[in-house]
Amino acid sequence: MRQMQAANVPPAEVRQPNGSTYAFGAFLLVSKERKLLLADEPVQLGSRAFDTLVVLLERAGSVVSADELMRLVWPGVTVDEANLRVQVGSLRKALARGEGGRHAIKTVPLQGYCFVAPVVRSDAELAVQDNAEVQHNLPIPLTQIVGRGDAIELLSKSLANHRLVTVIGPGGIGKTTVALAVAHRFLTRFADGARFVDFSSLSEPQLVAGTLASAFGIGVLSQDPLAGLLAHLRGKQMLLVLDTCEHVVEVAATLAETLLVELPGIRIVATSREALRAKGEWVHRLPSLSLPSRATGLTAVEALAFPAIELFVQQATATLNEFELRDADVPVVAEICRCLDGIPLAIELAAARVDELGLRELAARLHDSFSVLTRGRRTALPRHLTLNAALGWSYDLLRLDEQAMLRRLAVFRGPFTAGAASAVAGGEPVGRGCAAETLSNLFVKSLLVVDANSDVLLYRLLDTTRAFAAEQLRHSGEFDIISKRHAAYVCDALREAERDWGAEEGTQWLGKYRHLIDDVRGALDWAASETGDRELGGRISGQSATLWFALSLLEEYGRRIEVALAAARPRKYDDPAIEISLLDARGHAAWHTRGDMPTMGESFARALASARREGLAEAEYHALYGQIVYFATNGDYLDALATAEQLGTLAAAIGDPRAILTHRRLSAVASTFAGDHTGAREHAQYVLGHSSSMSGKTRINGMFFDQRISSRTMLARTLWLQGFADQAQDCAQEGLALARSIDHALSLCFVLAHAVVPIALWRGELPVATEMTRLLLSRSQEHGFFIWYGFGRAYQAALQPDARHTLVGPTRPVMGALLLETLATLDETLADNEVLARGETGRAGWCTPELLRISGRRLLRPGGGDRERAEALMLRSIETARRQGALSWELRTAISLTELWQAEGRRDRAIDLLASTRSRFTEGFATTDLVRSTVVLENLRASA
Repeated sequence: MRQMQAANVPPAEVRQPNGSTYAFGAFLLVSKERKLLLADEPVQLGSRAFDTLVVLLERAGSVVSADELMRLVWPGVTVDEANLRVQVGSLRKALARGEGGRHAIKTVPLQGYCFVAPVVRSDAELAVQDNAEVQHNLPIPLTQIVGRGDAIELLSKSLANHRLVTVIGPGGIGKTTVALAVAHRFLTRFADGARFVDFSSLSEPQLVAGTLASAFGIGVLSQDPLAGLLAHLRGKQMLLVLDTCEHVVEVAATLAETLLVELPGIRIVATSREALRAKGEWVHRLPSLSLPSRATGLTAVEALAFPAIELFVQQATATLNEFELRDADVPVVAEICRCLDGIPLAIELAAARVDELGLRELAARLHDSFSVLTRGRRTALPRHLTLNAALGWSYDLLRLDEQAMLRRLAVFRGPFTAGAASAVAGGEPVGRGCAAETLSNLFVKSLLVVDANSDVLLYRLLDTTRAFAAEQLRHSGEFDIISKRHAAYVCDALREAERDWGAEEGTQWLGKYRHLIDDVRGALDWAASETGDRELGGRISGQSATLWFALSLLEEYGRRIEVALAAARPRKYDDPAIEISLLDARGHAAWHTRGDMPTMGESFARALASARREGLAEAEYHALYGQIVYFATNGDYLDALATAEQLGTLAAAIGDPRAILTHRRLSAVASTFAGDHTGAREHAQYVLGHSSSMSGKTRINGMFFDQRISSRTMLARTLWLQGFADQAQDCAQEGLALARSIDHALSLCFVLAHAVVPIALWRGELPVATEMTRLLLSRSQEHGFFIWYGFGRAYQAALQPDARHTLVGPTRPVMGALLLETLATLDETLADNEVLARGETGRAGWCTPELLRISGRRLLRPGGGDRERAEALMLRSIETARRQGALSWELRTAISLTELWQAEGRRDRAIDLLASTRSRFTEGFATTDLVRSTVVLENLRASA
């Protein structure tokens, strides 16, 4: 228990006001008048609770200690901290009544309290009328308003500056709720009160003025009630809420303009699914309730900070008293709210079924959202009793051409451009050349949303709207016609994307085309259906390879390729290029996602044979590309080098400069692993020095790594092998930084696996290697990249001896010779006899000198007994390293051979060998091998 005594402070019953006002959520605190208002209704607070709230608001966003709070709220008085807890508890209970107050005060253990809700402070004095007896007919909200505090605050400020404010948005978004909250907040500021007028039941626009007149009890005795209405309202200070104007929008706009011109004391808040477009109108488009971008790892308390989830829990609790959100339920509830687009009406309807279906069954059945979302409040408007009714209301208000376009747009699973909408959803009854205008009308009427974060202007249907429109499309009999039109559009869009792939910078290309992936999925699903188009599906499967790879969605793509290839088994595709492209894509996907070397090799071999048989040079080029990757991974380095030469001949014949550039990059790969380090460096530097590399436009159709990153990776390995350890590290880090900047998971895994981690291990920088291995494991597992996860597991084994058991079983056979050889160079105890045999037969290319050294050292073990053969292997290792220009391997062998000769008493020869080898290094002196060489050399000289 803690007490506080403030010394030399005169006692004061009440803190002096600071004159400021504070707006948060649905609340307004007027400090000078010591009032807290909720929608202009006073909230009863004790003086100490009020003072506590003022202090927290003054320090909003900062932690205020309990000691300081007690000193400020009880100046000169000794109190127990329990008193403070009582006041905070009282505050929380009062604030829980309104939007934005439930979680506004956070307890920070051992520190104090913090006001965490957004606060708008104003130092201008605000007079608040005490007279609450103003005349109005505003409905009172039946439940707490959730997630609209910011909108209510913004609209309140707008209404202070604009006489006509219109809240627009799709059905069920909460326009009326927000408008009424704003009206209640302003109620006491209008001497003559407010009137709420609901136009939803009107069947004829000419009844608008009469309906408004009836709200004031004015008898409508003529066809034009406007004159009587103006006479009644003249001189009055009043707020009008005109609700549901969309079906009478033109008449409502004219009426609003007339009222504002003739009656200066009138202000209007309107709700509609489209703007009135009246003079002086200020429009606010009400967004969906916010959701977490990802729910994994969120606790229930954290999730409740998101209004969509808070509303669901509120409504579920009202339906099922014992409902309580648990941590394990958060991902399910978040997915429910995401499927419902964060639309309050849809969330309320879904939550009302929790008692009947339970959370998980409700989530599973949301694919048929309209059959689930049917239990509205009995007192709700008819169009709000079900989600289907809410959307049907909007649909029925559309013209025939707008209805046709809306239902046809349901085939788009993701965002789409205006051009896409015209290509797919145009045609009668949408007039020729009128598609863009019709699309704009649907946006204006809140049936489409715009993705403002995209590099191109994209439209999108909310999921709930799409589900409704899809029903209308099926009932129209147009489903297969429009689906085929959509698939043809996707095919054309993918061809355009392929043309741009080598011409645009990576992030720019993704910004332009990433949205297509959802429509690729939709088109493939339709093509594989009973009424689909098999040929079109195969074409899309092959043409979409670049997009799937650019988005690192290879596991899913692999499954879709198998579906497309299975469709070709009963009957070949009419266009042989389709199956060739599918085989090519399968080879890459099988390698990345399963490490399936047999499938990889077979796929590229079949693709190459078919391409040559059909005389398709471009398809042959891609198949040769795949074979180079296969041979290099499988340890067939000379075959990779020979295939790279074939690729060069073909690239020259094709005459495409981009094909020639990619040939040079692949030649760098083949040369690196074949042990031609001079050639590898020349090829890599050629690619990196090319003008397209400088601009970031170095990719080509079928190339799934960023060539700048790939070339830096090979150059980094080569630099390390040639003895330039520091330059190698810098080059690898450049590649890593570039991969992170373009956020391409595949290229990131490539540079980590082939350069960053092995170079760190070769240099002896274990903390760096450990951190980068974790990153490799994380990203490869996240995207299902089996081969790169295998590299991560291997590096983990090199770093952690107790993890080496993970390399046995099914993992080891699919590693490929390249990974097994790399592992041997990191820790010679992990080199098995098969790998060492590759070194002795000369098949290991790049690491032959190191494997020969390891074989020699094995012979020096106790019981090995063949020192002469061991020396011969090490001398051969040095000779091979010198021929390759692999100074780093030469140094390792020089150390091992020096130790052998020292043991045999040949100290001078040992010193000469090691000193001369070490003297050729110009950098990297802090690396493990060079440090060790220094120690060995010093010991040798000291023993002389």
